[in-house]
Amino acid sequence: MTKRDFHRFLAPAVLATAGLIASCASAPSQPRVIPFPQIVSEAPRPGGLITSYSEALSAVLSVMQNDLGFPPLAGSLRLYYDRVSMEVGLISEGYAADYAREIASKLDGLSRPGLVLANDAVLRWQHWPQRMVFLAHETTHVAEYALAGGRRSSSDQWLREGLAEWVAWRVADTLNLGSSAARKRAVVLGLRQARDKHELLTFSELASQTAWVRAGNRKTTQAMYFQTFLAADFLIERRGLPAVLDYFRLFAFSNDPGANFRAAFHEDRASFEAAFEKNLTQLLD
Repeated sequence: MTKRDFHRFLAPAVLATAGLIASCASAPSQPRVIPFPQIVSEAPRPGGLITSYSEALSAVLSVMQNDLGFPPLAGSLRLYYDRVSMEVGLISEGYAADYAREIASKLDGLSRPGLVLANDAVLRWQHWPQRMVFLAHETTHVAEYALAGGRRSSSDQWLREGLAEWVAWRVADTLNLGSSAARKRAVVLGLRQARDKHELLTFSELASQTAWVRAGNRKTTQAMYFQTFLAADFLIERRGLPAVLDYFRLFAFSNDPGANFRAAFHEDRASFEAAFEKNLTQLLD
């Protein structure tokens, strides 16, 4: 993969390319379903050239489980033919029609308990390294649900997205698909540009799922992922990845985000946000 290719897939779940997707009468009405492969603990990672979603998922889940300490995951990937069929799929999953349309128009994919739902009209034009970063991001969300006992819960959206971004690039690094350190440098550069354009958002705007979807637009979405990546990276540097996984486990028993944050990280959210904002200012100056 060239340096140019590397920078082409910095954000795995960003805005769908405008004008790429068009519904047609011949489009498949049902999604293609690929089950998650079962990963044997401590087994060697799958090697060789990736040529299928099953192989890609096997490599991603192997790194998550054996290298990063995530629990084994069961689930499936649903590939919708285009944006319109994905919108219909979201409605069948229980989303309100207007919200499903809004999500499908902005995101290449999203996750539910045990499910990754993706717009294949975008993915099928990407190289496998790009798709694997996307899959690592979304399967991390599946893991967040699993850790919380299958609940969406009120966990902070910035941490849900930030962890997914952080894991995606650790997976890429481990599989020699990209550099996590280079990703961080690119993120800092991107946020400097976003700051100069007044496109940075506050933590309150990044906290809830609804606010996340509706705050994002073509100017701010990439900056939102950049901010959450750095926030998760900063939190993991301070407290470690096991503490982040414990944070999500706590939501299986309590839906109090403030109390769970204090229990997992031994500080309240306000003090962390203040520390992160100070660290972010130093990074961007």
